Amino acid sequence: MITGRINQGRELVVRVEVSDRYGQILPVACVVDTGFTNELTLPPAVIRRLDLEPANPVSLIAANDEILRLDTYRGTVLWQGRRRPVRIIEAEGAPLLGIGLLWGSLLTAAITDNGEVTISPLPDAPPAE
Repeated sequence: MITGRINQGRELVVRVEVSDRYGQILPVACVVDTGFTNELTLPPAVIRRLDLEPANPVSLIAANDEILRLDTYRGTVLWQGRRRPVRIIEAEGAPLLGIGLLWGSLLTAAITDNGEVTISPLPDAPPAE
């Protein structure tokens, strides 16, 4: 189970363990964004620190309908006790955890100041594609 809290900005924040190119783990506080259909965004400084392998850029439509072309990287997260390969999108701002990474999970949150957030695996959930 992955746990976190609701912060003062009323965002659901959980700590995700991201592996660098050499297998060392860096915990990263991520905002859960159910409107983001991909897996994970990280700012450029974190991507440089992790020394991630570049992948093909991606075009995304932002909330303001602007089309963005963003660099992506191959990464690995420790998710529910297992190493899971992910595509990490380079983006300024707070790291975002999207539906692509949450797929097959149960997300619960106590919607209150400093409320608890939990992400646990769904039994018999099909794997993410």
